[in-house]
Amino acid sequence: MSKKLVFLILITFFAVLIFADANASQNTLFIGCSLTYIGGGTSGKNVSDGALDYFNWLVSRGGIEYKDPVSGKKEKVAIKITWEDNAWDITKAITIYKRFKARGVNMIFGIGSGPGEACAATASRDKLPYFNVYGVASPAGYKPKPQYYFCFQPTIGEVETPPIKWFIKQKWQGNWTPRIGILVTDLPSWRVIGKPGQMDAYVKSVGGELVGIEFIPVLITDMSVQLNRLVMEKKADCIFLIGVLTQTVVMAKDIQRMGIDTQKTTIMCGTPAWDESLLKSIPKEIEGLYGQSTVISSDDDGPGMRKVKEIAKWAGRTPEEIVFNYSNGSMGAWVLEAMIKEALEKKGYKEVVKSGEIMRDIIANFKGTDLGGLAPSLGVKHPDYPYFINNSLMYEVKGGKFRKVGDWEAVDRIPGAID
Repeated sequence: MSKKLVFLILITFFAVLIFADANASQNTLFIGCSLTYIGGGTSGKNVSDGALDYFNWLVSRGGIEYKDPVSGKKEKVAIKITWEDNAWDITKAITIYKRFKARGVNMIFGIGSGPGEACAATASRDKLPYFNVYGVASPAGYKPKPQYYFCFQPTIGEVETPPIKWFIKQKWQGNWTPRIGILVTDLPSWRVIGKPGQMDAYVKSVGGELVGIEFIPVLITDMSVQLNRLVMEKKADCIFLIGVLTQTVVMAKDIQRMGIDTQKTTIMCGTPAWDESLLKSIPKEIEGLYGQSTVISSDDDGPGMRKVKEIAKWAGRTPEEIVFNYSNGSMGAWVLEAMIKEALEKKGYKEVVKSGEIMRDIIANFKGTDLGGLAPSLGVKHPDYPYFINNSLMYEVKGGKFRKVGDWEAVDRIPGAID
């Protein structure tokens, strides 16, 4: 071996050591992502893609830049990501949580109401912040104290208050009290919607009548019995599906097969049961149905949507993949980035990584960040019950396209829903 070759090998070896040492000494925040790719009626896949693309984009840019509170200088903290698929399964979610904790993550980013709330008590005990961006709050998830588990949205009933108000106050034109029927996925965290004196009282308070709630399994192949009860027997003027995408497919096909007139009975779908993928899977059946979204459509413009598209393109996504749920995942990661930056600028890197308490306090009191029109600024309005999404939009399918109907409608709290 020549001396020149030996010299080059030694130079390369020491360069690798120097680079590795620099990386090892770089300030890093470690985030564990409990995502949903299988199970859960397919809604979680697009959300997971949006979140993971955003985080990987952050990693590629070297992390998060912030102003250090002590030195006043611009600093940058690297972001390290580990992720696993919880499959919307409670047992898997708990196992993933344990693995993340063993790996030493500083916080957990989660998807799925049931998987998240199953970890709430442990997160509280371990003082490990767990931010669930595609799930709703429930008494089980919010009961453990001190609270280290947080949901993007309030309870499943409160999440649906904007569409209910929209239908009664803007869509309804009859001369009688509008009758509302609800189809809802039978999940533990969603059962709170059936508490007596809550949804029925809320619907009455905004000028309607709740004629029934039908709980349905996640995997269902026929909704004709439930639809018959609500539409034929109880004469519902509006059916609201609070479910997942596969259930929307089943419901829409059954509605056509049963001859239900969607001009007379308005059909609405909640956020997890509604995105542009339905235009391909059931193009005829989805026509004339309405759905809820917490972000604007990819057909709408603005700095926030342009950022989502830029990251999606960087990740190799096609324009067709930028559906509502993809944007929801991107928004969740974007908000967590803003929370991390706020924590760093208030307390500094060493304090943030020393204890989960600082991130917990930032999340619990987060006042929002500018999302460039992707959605209204998300932030905590009620310190006694911290959630972050406070508005939603309604979209109709018309002529094979999503058409926005109305403006942003605010979420209403329902007394006792979180108890």
